[in-house]
Amino acid sequence: MASTKSSVEATQAQDSQMVVDFELVRRIAGRNLRDLGGHPTRHGKRVRRGHVYRSAHLASLPPESAVPTLNLKTVITLQSKLEVSVLGGLESTLAASVRWEHIPIGDKWFSADAKPAPIKPGHEHLVLVTEFRDAWQTFFMLLAEEEVYPLLFHCSAGRDRTGVGAAMLLELLGVERERIMEDFLQSNIAFPRIPLKAAQLEPLFELIDESGDIDSFLMDEIGVSRKVLDTIRRDLLET
Repeated sequence: MASTKSSVEATQAQDSQMVVDFELVRRIAGRNLRDLGGHPTRHGKRVRRGHVYRSAHLASLPPESAVPTLNLKTVITLQSKLEVSVLGGLESTLAASVRWEHIPIGDKWFSADAKPAPIKPGHEHLVLVTEFRDAWQTFFMLLAEEEVYPLLFHCSAGRDRTGVGAAMLLELLGVERERIMEDFLQSNIAFPRIPLKAAQLEPLFELIDESGDIDSFLMDEIGVSRKVLDTIRRDLLET
């Protein structure tokens, strides 16, 4: 989503309107898929496998896709409304069997009268959080609902908006940052010509640390309740 030369999902045109490379994005439908489970935590637990996944958009699925085998109950789409209108929502078979929740991130950057995205160099991924706090509040509240797992969340390429969402979630679950960074950079397997860099997550981690810890950050900056955080940990950590 960010306006940056390393972004697959969007570039910024001369008139400051955000523009998506739809031709490229269509080709990676259903890819960049992985389970966020299996990571050990700082507290001696482990993130549950088979509960929460991330991927690129699911408007179509390649024949070899593992998505139909995941028995998903919920899919969260973080794409803007424009992206969904052009690429499509969920692949039809999948749409018939899952709950689909659209939490648009980026709408104000994708319109004819769009204002320039307020991005400080090096903070392209941070603004995906700070400019869309209400959307992330909804995201985490949804993760705390009953009967939502197995769940998959995605954006268009499954690396920028999805990447910061995964980083915040894994941080909440107590996964070490080295492992969080490894997950973030795993998207480079799908996009080797425009790789993500570790430094792109550092401003987000710095803001979390300035808040005191991830709980304080999500409660004070995003507006998520303590009950929501405790419920997510209960549901996504092995006992």
